[in-house]
Amino acid sequence: MSTKIKFLLLELQITIYARSREKVNNQSSLISANNDGVDKIKKKVTIIQGDFENLIPFESGIIGHTLLFLLVADIPKQPGVKQIVDIEAKRISWRSYSLIDRHLDAEKVIYAIPDRKYYVTLRPTNFMSNIFFLCYDGTIQSEDTLIDSAGPEEKQEWISLYDIAQVAVNILQDPIDKHGDAAYDLVGDIKTLLERAAILSTTLGCTITYKQLLVQECYKYLIKNARMDHLEAHFFATYQGCSPITRALSLLLGRASETYEIWATKNKQ
Repeated sequence: MSTKIKFLLLELQITIYARSREKVNNQSSLISANNDGVDKIKKKVTIIQGDFENLIPFESGIIGHTLLFLLVADIPKQPGVKQIVDIEAKRISWRSYSLIDRHLDAEKVIYAIPDRKYYVTLRPTNFMSNIFFLCYDGTIQSEDTLIDSAGPEEKQEWISLYDIAQVAVNILQDPIDKHGDAAYDLVGDIKTLLERAAILSTTLGCTITYKQLLVQECYKYLIKNARMDHLEAHFFATYQGCSPITRALSLLLGRASETYEIWATKNKQ
């Protein structure tokens, strides 16, 4: 458990909403890790079992909480919530992709809540972990091939899930009024397809090559193998655009952002 996360948990009363209480107990270092302070953390952690079909247990359980790491859009209306930290998606032109417009619509709904408190939005770009469901099982393991519809030298934006979580933790530790209604884009690294293939080759100890697919081929692959619907496959097969690494990210993290190399090394197993 990282020092920052441990510090946060020692200071705050935490409520976790999960489908399986047993899974949280078995898998979460927050509950089971043999680290200093874990007994103290256990006393401050409440696990509520449930799902999105019936949110009444969760709504009742967060009464009295002041900070909310958002999962469900209606929850911010609960009394006592003073700050919302919400993960949405990096902004692109309105109605370019319906998949991303959903995030914009959700932001608008929360932002318009009457008499709400502070609303901080995190807007990450492509997750580095997307490789696991986009092509890892289908082509990297079986064919030593990385696939995409982009050109081999086309630059793409990436962010690690760990960096997103760390930014959220840091914001939740700060004074509630520090960030106000801030919205933060999160771009942690820029890589071409050839660079990613080289990184994966070094990390996995084998030669990974990049294969550029026609857009139609990539779309069909995602529909069939990643089991995406049309809007999801349309986005992942056709999106192109690259912003610089977010200059403010190191300020929010308190360190440099994770590169694709670091992420791949940490997750090679």
